[in-house]
This record gives sequence, structure tokens and C-alpha cells, in this order.
Amino acid sequence: MTIHDQKYHSDFGVIQSSLQLLNEEKTEKLISLTYAIFFEACPAAESLWEKDDPESRSKMFNGVILMVIDKLMRPEIFNVNLDTDIKDHHGYGVKKEMYAMFFHSLMAALREVLSDDFTEEMLQAWEKQLEQISGIVKIHIDSTPKV
Repeated sequence: MTIHDQKYHSDFGVIQSSLQLLNEEKTEKLISLTYAIFFEACPAAESLWEKDDPESRSKMFNGVILMVIDKLMRPEIFNVNLDTDIKDHHGYGVKKEMYAMFFHSLMAALREVLSDDFTEEMLQAWEKQLEQISGIVKIHIDSTPKV
């Protein structure tokens, strides 16, 4: 295993340990708070939801978490799924800046929900992965021909 692989597996372990701190109540609070922060920061995003219910929000939220894990552990699947997700979201009217805003909302919610249990190491692993995904999304969108 290369040093690069070890660092990714280290981030995976740290992110996984943060997720293990979430019981059902904290998970529901994390999802709810993430969207509340996101919609406050980006009201235009809320209007894009055709069907806005807890189940839809949970499904999308879980997709974001899985995307982070796939990026670390299954990069080929991450790349394929990200490409599909970006195309799908573009069709809904999602703007590239909304991705970063959502990721910032997730970080704020993680800090609040996990409170003192959210360590500096967890913060750094999450921020690094979400910033990298945000950058990949931006590059992908910027390089996609406009129709």
C-alpha cells in the first residue's frame, strides 16, 4: 500500500468513526439541520425540489455520504456515479455553486450535531474530502460543453 493509499484509508477510518457516533436521533437531526442551513444559505435550491419530504432528503443525503466513501474506497465507482449525479442535477437546475454550499452546510451540521465528539481529525478528514469533491464537481461542470 502506498503512502497515498494509506492516507485515503486513514481518512476513511476517521470519517467512518464519525459516522459511527450517529445514532438514529442524531442522524435525523444531522439531515434536518444540513438542509435547514443549506436552504437558508441558498433559498433558490429549495425551490428545485419537486418532491420535498424527509424520505427524499434522506435519500439524497445518504447519496452524498456514500459518494465520500466511494471516493476514498472505490474511486472508479465514484467517478461514474459523480458524472451521472451531475448530469441528473443539472437537469433539475442545480448550479455548480450549490454543491459547495451543500457541503459547507453538511460540515456545519456535523460540527453541531456531534459537538465535542467531533474531533479536529474528523473535521480535517471531512473538510478535505468535501473540498476535493467540490473541486472535482466544479472542474467537471466547467469542462462540460454548454448546450
